[in-house]
Amino acid sequence: MTKEDVSRPTLDKRFLVQLKGKDYATYAGLLDLAHQHGLTELRVEIVKLPSPDNGMECIVKATAVTESGSSFSDLGDANPHNTNKSVAQHIIRMASTRAKARVLRDLSNIGMTALEELGDEPGDLPGNGNGKGRTKSRKAAGYGSVPDSITEAQKRAIWALAKNRGYDEHSLHDLAEGTYGCGVAALSGRDAAALIQQLQAH
Repeated sequence: MTKEDVSRPTLDKRFLVQLKGKDYATYAGLLDLAHQHGLTELRVEIVKLPSPDNGMECIVKATAVTESGSSFSDLGDANPHNTNKSVAQHIIRMASTRAKARVLRDLSNIGMTALEELGDEPGDLPGNGNGKGRTKSRKAAGYGSVPDSITEAQKRAIWALAKNRGYDEHSLHDLAEGTYGCGVAALSGRDAAALIQQLQAH
């Protein structure tokens, strides 16, 4: 490995989550990578506020600027139909996170989809709730191989996000227990993915 390879901006594997055999980057990982690329400014503006008249859809524009002066912009949208049920009440924040994730992917030249860009449709991000007894039926329906239990990558992503959001071990356990009926270590793969998205929205 050359000195150049060591210093080259790299997406930290701790921020990768695998679903159905495919890797997705978390927003936290994209932000870390963007800082390696010289990110100096990241701002958002609401293009469309959610309301009953527009189906509670929110559209946010994100703009990222690097220390070299390069600027990147992209849009993110969220509504009750393309978000996980556990974060449907945080439409504006999810639209903002998606917009920022997309613009950070552009800035860092990452083609990998961000976890937060996934919705709650079959084959996308698994839904909310206690996953016990439901992973098998999801596979039977032909939706692919969502992990039966939480992966090490998911654990690392959850703890990293929880720390950034001010959760300690006790409060994170209470969050998982209250939402999914078990502690973090006992989560199913689908509920671990849902918790990651829930932490991103807070």
